[in-house]
Amino acid sequence: MKKEDAKVLLKRYIEGVASDEEKLFVEKSILEFNEDYMELSQDRIDEIKEEVYAKLSVHREKKIKLYIWTSVAAAVLVIILAVTHWELEENLQLMAKTEVIEDIAPIGNRAILMVGDKVLTLNGGKQGLNVSRDGVQYLDGSVVDNNITSQLSQTLSTPRGGQYRVVLSDGTKVWLNAASSISYPSSFDGAKERRVSVTGEVYFEVAKDRAKPFVVASRGQSIRVLGTHFNVNAYGDYGTTATTLLEGSVSVSLVDNDGGAKILKPMQQLIAGNGRTVIRTADVELAMAWKNGVFEFKDASLKSILNEVARWYDLDVEYRGEVPDRVFNGSVSRKSNLSVLLKILSYSDIKFRIETDGATTKKLIVEP
Repeated sequence: MKKEDAKVLLKRYIEGVASDEEKLFVEKSILEFNEDYMELSQDRIDEIKEEVYAKLSVHREKKIKLYIWTSVAAAVLVIILAVTHWELEENLQLMAKTEVIEDIAPIGNRAILMVGDKVLTLNGGKQGLNVSRDGVQYLDGSVVDNNITSQLSQTLSTPRGGQYRVVLSDGTKVWLNAASSISYPSSFDGAKERRVSVTGEVYFEVAKDRAKPFVVASRGQSIRVLGTHFNVNAYGDYGTTATTLLEGSVSVSLVDNDGGAKILKPMQQLIAGNGRTVIRTADVELAMAWKNGVFEFKDASLKSILNEVARWYDLDVEYRGEVPDRVFNGSVSRKSNLSVLLKILSYSDIKFRIETDGATTKKLIVEP
């Protein structure tokens, strides 16, 4: 089999359009060459997979299809390479030709807690906070600060590159994405409702309390619930606010809309902004990707992707020249270093490099 024919076969198999005969050939190859596959180290497999994956799946068109591979498809890739006697190093030479990108690792747990006029940098090794009448503790029970007055309202915020979790005094669980915040009272005792305010992107699992509704104020809207699971994306750079309901029921009231509250059912999403309000079936996998530790892109523009990159890797982004307008589909672990994501994007006629301004500020330069 020629290399070109093997490429076509591999692509057809991964896309699910191969004939029965072609599928049989591929699966037979897996069995025959399983021993060769097992002899390769996992690092070697990952390296080959990443490079060939990008070469086969990126097309020089407006829409870039980055196919999500199953573990079987990944195995098929290596097997087909072995079957057709491709030189594996040939697929790695592209890496050597690619401009070296300064690598940046994701930061992970990092947040700032404001209690009155006191500002605390939270321990990044902890998983989150627990708010109670006794004060503020980490989820493992260790004390954040012995001098915190529990009666004061609090604001928990994550910087770019950070994320954090907090369990409020009523048992409501909250996850904050990068560059986000939540303000809440130390206790809801005596209040008619449980009211908090957020910026950025926040996911809630609200503790049920029929006598005391839970209200979330975000940019341009107010969400009222009794007990439910939902996500609010209110980043300013999107121009819209997206409320995605996973479980229960929510009532969304818009500040600039006199049409009354909008009621969402499970697996629905409300998009509000730019003078429009739309309720549609939610792509829950896409909406919850950040909480599940994944960058998930579906017909995503380069700019929207790099907005997420800037928040997660704590970068500024600068476009220089006529950068091609591309659309991407695929997923990358948020635990990956920046170079992994940029290497995939670079196969679409886009170049990336890092410039450092001073000791800490990093700028991602994007060029055609």
